Amino acid sequence: MATDQLHQFYRQANAWAQEARQSGWLSEADVENIESAEARTPAELFESGTQRPLVVAFFGGTGVGKSSLLNRLAGQAVARTGVERPTSREVTIYVHKSVQIQNLPEEFPVDKVKIALHQEDNNHDILWIDMPDIDSVDTRNRELVLEWLPHIDVLIYVVSPERYRDDRGWRLLLEHGHRHAWLFVINQWDRGRESQREDFTRLLNEAGFKHPIILCTDSREKERAPDDFEKLAQTIRSLANAHTIKQLETRGISLRMQELRKALQQTAEKIGTDESFTTLEQRWQEIWQATSMELEQGLAWKIESMAETFAARDSSLLPRLKKTEPEQPQKKPAVDTGQMWDNWAQTRLDDALDNLIVEADSQTVPTAPLRAGLPEIRDNARGWIENHLQTSLRSALLKPGTALQRFIYRSTGLLATLLPLAALSWVGYRVFVGYYQSALAPEQYLGINFTTHSLLLVLTAWLIPWLAHRKLKPSLQKAALRGLQTGLTSGLSEIDTQTRKIIEKLHQQQQQLRQNSEQILQKYAGTEESSQLPDNETLARMLVTEPDQNRAKTGTPEGKTHRPNRVTG
Repeated sequence: MATDQLHQFYRQANAWAQEARQSGWLSEADVENIESAEARTPAELFESGTQRPLVVAFFGGTGVGKSSLLNRLAGQAVARTGVERPTSREVTIYVHKSVQIQNLPEEFPVDKVKIALHQEDNNHDILWIDMPDIDSVDTRNRELVLEWLPHIDVLIYVVSPERYRDDRGWRLLLEHGHRHAWLFVINQWDRGRESQREDFTRLLNEAGFKHPIILCTDSREKERAPDDFEKLAQTIRSLANAHTIKQLETRGISLRMQELRKALQQTAEKIGTDESFTTLEQRWQEIWQATSMELEQGLAWKIESMAETFAARDSSLLPRLKKTEPEQPQKKPAVDTGQMWDNWAQTRLDDALDNLIVEADSQTVPTAPLRAGLPEIRDNARGWIENHLQTSLRSALLKPGTALQRFIYRSTGLLATLLPLAALSWVGYRVFVGYYQSALAPEQYLGINFTTHSLLLVLTAWLIPWLAHRKLKPSLQKAALRGLQTGLTSGLSEIDTQTRKIIEKLHQQQQQLRQNSEQILQKYAGTEESSQLPDNETLARMLVTEPDQNRAKTGTPEGKTHRPNRVTG
């Protein structure tokens, strides 16, 4: 059950990482951080639900005597040694004939696996493995070791007095030490010294083994001195019971769950945080404020020139100051506003967007999704500016000048018509009255003074409002200038708005990804069983106590090749 949960956890975490990578939030290296989390276990080799044996492997460098120890344990030549095979190039499995290996991993080369069956009752519950030499010049041997390691419960690390400080084997031990139980054998002890054993013990203490079990064996086939070989066999056999195997399996799964959890958490941090997006939006506001100010100043001369050109080219576009019906189509301005957004302006915009990408990178916000969204801004900026220029220009020409100016203009136009008519009416009335009175009394006939005054009255009644009406006529150039300035400001605001929408959209995607990762973590939060040292004193001495610190010190062993985990179930 715990194994199934580990596999489900791994599949869901990996699916989340792949989704984030496809949308640009994670790189291949980020995804590999989750893929490289170990999800394979020794139990996968056997049929589910059956009592499996303890999987024990001899591990070490070339010429330390791993195969000889297995042959000595089996009492026969199970693994080839000596001149027959100076370096181990295959995996030799020594197992009771009643044990069935059901699920040999598909990626394992069959020609590199040799299975030797036996009928010994004292090794009934143990599957012994002789591993290839870890320090072989053939990298395939090293890859084979790395493929088998997840399926092993107990590793017997075999060294020689001369090679117990072997770098490759030692680094691999520190990298994978926390996942297994370990026994340490100094073979060829007939050539060793006690000081070497003490030095080896000190190295193991630094690696996290407080009280490591170190056994010394004699490699000679004849006239062997008393050694710890029987203690080695007895120690392994004492662990080959259902309770201990369950403890090792539970601890291994718990550690794998913890590693996978940590890998998912670390990877989720790489897609940014809410704080990083908030800071990014603030920085964009600062960037665009400076850029828009520069654009408005740099394009001011173009706006003035365009307004002058417009006024000189088509002054008839100034509408009559009366209510315009909404259905009445507006005549297109006679100026090409597309000339406003030139290469200089586009370059300033590109620089601002590039600065946004730099800021995103400094805030640990993945830049790939941002880069994918910004071409829309770059490509549509000219169109947005032109649309806003056209709209604002037409609106300004429909209502040139201020509201007060338009009211006075309409009033003086009306007065220029009404006052002369009123003056003419008054003069006509006086003429009619004069003629009527002159018929009664000739001395009342109209004279030259009346005529002069009447002409002056009519002329004054027309000229004053006409001059005022002409002087108060809204300037077409000023109206166009105001419209173009408003349009440019609106267009720049449109660019800002669309860029903010992209940032907000990415923020929402980031929040969804973070939420999905947190849901996966919460789903398996209660599935991690204890990985503390067991009560069995012997087994406790075989387990590393500070795996995280040791892994941090050593890093990934040189030459390690990554292969995605094959999750069954």
